[in-house]
Amino acid sequence: MRRFAVAVSAVIAAGAAMAGEPRSWSVCPVPGTGCDFAGGPGIQAAVDAAAPGDTVNLRSGRYVAAAYREIPYQEVVVRGFVVIDGKDLSLTGDPGAVLDGAGGPPTTAIIVRGARATVRGLTLTGFRYDVQEDDFYEGHGLFVINADVHASDLVISKFQKMGLVGRGASRLLAERLQIVDGHVGIWLHETAYLALNDSTVSRNDSSAIAAYDDSVAHVRNCAFEGNQDDGLFTEHRATVYAEASRVTGNRPYGARAVGDSTIWLIGGEVSGNDRDTNGSFGRSRVRLVAGP
Repeated sequence: MRRFAVAVSAVIAAGAAMAGEPRSWSVCPVPGTGCDFAGGPGIQAAVDAAAPGDTVNLRSGRYVAAAYREIPYQEVVVRGFVVIDGKDLSLTGDPGAVLDGAGGPPTTAIIVRGARATVRGLTLTGFRYDVQEDDFYEGHGLFVINADVHASDLVISKFQKMGLVGRGASRLLAERLQIVDGHVGIWLHETAYLALNDSTVSRNDSSAIAAYDDSVAHVRNCAFEGNQDDGLFTEHRATVYAEASRVTGNRPYGARAVGDSTIWLIGGEVSGNDRDTNGSFGRSRVRLVAGP
């Protein structure tokens, strides 16, 4: 009877595993180090092998793209080093895990489309484009299309296009991000929604946040410093709510709203910009509200 019970338990355990209990897939920078996959191409291989609910974990080290996957969106094609397409999973990194776009073909670091994903603990740096203005999108950090993404503890730096992108009906929760030394820090379109907390967007050669169409951003306890084409910028009907945040040292404006858009600055600090705000212009407006 005891042998029968042990055998039944083994069958139940095997059945649970086959039924899809979440597992973690490991990726190492080089082969022969005991991981499931290795090298830059190993990240996409692990994502493809993973089942919904699984985690792909990158061990400390540098990962360079050898190829890309193309994801069409509207009139453009986004080329991604790592693509999570229609699969709910987590992509995490140990301290020191770096996706490096300076080598290999021009790509965007990570694309998430039509999925619920967690992206945590990675550095995305050096991603570049081939041609500055064409129908192929490279040079971005994290590019989200019609997906729900929780991004945390990311460093996105030295990117030639946009650091964090929300397109379509995307919903982004982002915390403890550093988006620095790139082009546009955060780029929102269509009905994308962003909640951004405890983050820094600085020293970019365009806007820290550029929001268009009907997109919305709620920002709390963040710093937007030293950006060269406005700190916060909205157009069309977009809205940005910035609470308890620093908007300092930006040019030409700390906060600029045009079209039918609105920026709310609630508490925090707005100072030291070439011009702090453009006030009200037509139906657009920047509103300053005293904090609690």
